[in-house]
Amino acid sequence: MPPRTYGGIELLLSLLTEELVRRGYDITLFASGDSKTKANIVVATEKALWLRKDLRSPHAVITRLLRMVHDRRKQFDLIHNHFDFFMFSLLISNDCPPVLTTLHRPIDEELARVARSFPKMKFCAISNDQRQSAEEKGLEIIDVVHNGIKVQDYTFNEKPNDYFMYLGRLNKDKGVTEAIYAAKEARVKLIVAGNVAGGDEWNYFLHEVQPILNDEGIQFVGQVGFEQKVKLLSDAEGILFPIDRREPFGLVMIEAMACGTPVIAFNRGSVPEVVVDKKTGFIVDDKEEMIEAIKEIGSIKRKDCRKHIEQNFTLNQMVDKYEKIYKKLT
Repeated sequence: MPPRTYGGIELLLSLLTEELVRRGYDITLFASGDSKTKANIVVATEKALWLRKDLRSPHAVITRLLRMVHDRRKQFDLIHNHFDFFMFSLLISNDCPPVLTTLHRPIDEELARVARSFPKMKFCAISNDQRQSAEEKGLEIIDVVHNGIKVQDYTFNEKPNDYFMYLGRLNKDKGVTEAIYAAKEARVKLIVAGNVAGGDEWNYFLHEVQPILNDEGIQFVGQVGFEQKVKLLSDAEGILFPIDRREPFGLVMIEAMACGTPVIAFNRGSVPEVVVDKKTGFIVDDKEEMIEAIKEIGSIKRKDCRKHIEQNFTLNQMVDKYEKIYKKLT
């Protein structure tokens, strides 16, 4: 942390960690050894798992990490877990401090089932829609904390270039092929940036995505670092977000709007909480409506996009709310 390329959770956790240190908290961060932080760091693996190409047993590293947290548990007033169900078993110990888990991903029935088996776990959602999804599956959510970013790190651009952008995982859930087809039918240029993780995603990428990446008007740039990401977002006329799942938040949407770049997104999950329809972008139901919205992108004032993020999705707002939750739990 922070991530070299793609990694919304890693980016947010890095921002949260460094801001808590700046505010005077004694923070211990469990992360890979190639992380950059001012917190005390405990290293379970020298390099991030996705960089260890020879690694055959990633869950062995995760189990070691769990042991490392468990052995140090009495040092902490609170453990803030961003690593899903992997850390739930900390609460098997009766003397574990409070554990707060931020739910970053969609909640399926298996995740809900294991979460319900740890009644002492405290859960935080990252959108009201995610809270509703969790409560539908029998989980108690103590609060909602929207993701926040350092807006000053995102370059505002009033005069973009003539292309749209897709940024995210290159899989079916994120809707990369829908974005490509929408751009082609709207006859606009599209830059595609993102990564692929895991066998199922590679299979989808090779059979569904790669064959259309070389089509006219489509430029594939692969994984991008933070500075290149901000440059691409700020220069884009708009970002296409044809999400095909109940999206918990969608960090790329606030990153784009911080640059002044409007968002055209499918109406799934948290999207109506993040995008103001017809003011900071367009909320649409399908590809055909996305094509029409592409044609209307000039009606969105880019200053309104930036202002929306400055007012609602800043790092300080996020950390202020987490501080209140920490105080409640300790």
